[in-house]
Amino acid sequence: MKRLPVRALALALWLLTLLVGLWEIVIVRDMLFRVYARIVGTTSAHDAKYWGAVSLGNWAVLFLGILWLGLAIGTGEYHYRRAGQRSSWRLFGWTIGGELLILLLALII
Repeated sequence: MKRLPVRALALALWLLTLLVGLWEIVIVRDMLFRVYARIVGTTSAHDAKYWGAVSLGNWAVLFLGILWLGLAIGTGEYHYRRAGQRSSWRLFGWTIGGELLILLLALII
């Protein structure tokens, strides 16, 4: 019974990091659009450059979605087996730190 609050907190943090990770897929796609527009130039909907940017964004979403799914399954299993242990909290720290880094990078780009 002692471990129930710790497991509930671990589950809540895991779900929070998954939701932030989903949101960051959109953020990374927008960052790629901005970088593409700066390198290639401004685009209009009738230009081939525009469709190149759309294609790049679609591939990014596919790749990031697969990466997110792997992260969700891998970290879920890891936290399920090690909830409340130091290694589980360390993984949360690294995950949240990486997500914050992506959010900060979005402010710069």
